[in-house]
Amino acid sequence: MFLKNITFRNFRNYESLHLQFSAGANLIAGENAQGKTNILEGIYFLSTAKSHRTNRDDELIQHGKLWFYLKGQVETRHALSLHVVEITNACGEKKRVRINGKPQERISSVIGKINVVMFSPEDLSLVKGAPSERRRFLDILISRISPSYLHALQEYYSALRQRNELLRSIRDKGEYKIRPYDSLDSWDTLLVKSGSEVMRQRISIVSELAELAKEKHKQLTSGREEFYVEYQSQLDGLMGLWPPAKPGVMGSGIDEVYGKRLDSIVDLDVKRGSTSVGPHRDDLIFTIDGVDARRFCSQGQQRTGVLSLKLANLELIGKKLDEYPIILLDDVASELDESRASFLFDLLSKIPVQTFLTATSFDGYSASFPDCQFFAVENGCVRRKEA
Repeated sequence: MFLKNITFRNFRNYESLHLQFSAGANLIAGENAQGKTNILEGIYFLSTAKSHRTNRDDELIQHGKLWFYLKGQVETRHALSLHVVEITNACGEKKRVRINGKPQERISSVIGKINVVMFSPEDLSLVKGAPSERRRFLDILISRISPSYLHALQEYYSALRQRNELLRSIRDKGEYKIRPYDSLDSWDTLLVKSGSEVMRQRISIVSELAELAKEKHKQLTSGREEFYVEYQSQLDGLMGLWPPAKPGVMGSGIDEVYGKRLDSIVDLDVKRGSTSVGPHRDDLIFTIDGVDARRFCSQGQQRTGVLSLKLANLELIGKKLDEYPIILLDDVASELDESRASFLFDLLSKIPVQTFLTATSFDGYSASFPDCQFFAVENGCVRRKEA
């Protein structure tokens, strides 16, 4: 993919900014707190309709303003097509999305239009953060390569909200001693159908992602460490029942197991007023040499694990879509040691990928990215610069 240009209005510290980009590498350099990361954040927002730094969209609006607007034009190389993505957000209002000039009913319509893989200081949350961070990583990855997954995920969360509302209603009305709960049947059916599809696709993709991440980690550590990624489900025996015969092939019995599990804990769900099991509670587990990376590994090991995972993400998207995503590298020189940064830059120089990098200076990047376009940032002002 090739992001041709981007337009900012009232986004972070940019009141009005329009940038044209190179199809190769684009280096954005300047001192800290000048607005370098804000440019990458805008690109990421156009890709996911979310920030990688905050869950509050209103924080992205420039101080003293009431709205922000982003617009990006991206060209897909293998399809030779152009997508124009626009997102507007006003204080206290729902985001609005337009694709090729057409208003979209669902914000999630942006997924897959501008595919990116981002490397940033916030990446450690994939290992150290809450399970929701890892589910989000997985959901974005699979939604980009499988429209059916995004549809199943949306159906699942819609059914989950309805079931949880009904569970609370049954509890609050004091009906929790009356069995069976026939009113739950229709939502349970929808939950099992969509939730089983979500889990099937997650397990299948994780099996491929794990193999790629394991190989990348071996390369990054010169074979000194073994990195494993596993999908952890709340369903008893799930992983033992369906080891995939080969990537992409899963059994169908997951529906039966999920349905029985929901029925077995329905009393607990009614008392809690929420659904206890399903893909909304599942997680990814990372281990290095058999040790839980979150609890027992050093921060350096965790960063290497995340880098392996992101490189596997990059390769998997390229394989599935026959087109590499856009790469966003936010201050990686300060996050990775010299050998790992060199490995990453060498890898990116060998594949047809558009890359955006932020750094405090331009020094040392010309060798890794000979066709790099340079931008200097100072106090929210961006200008093209010769190397």
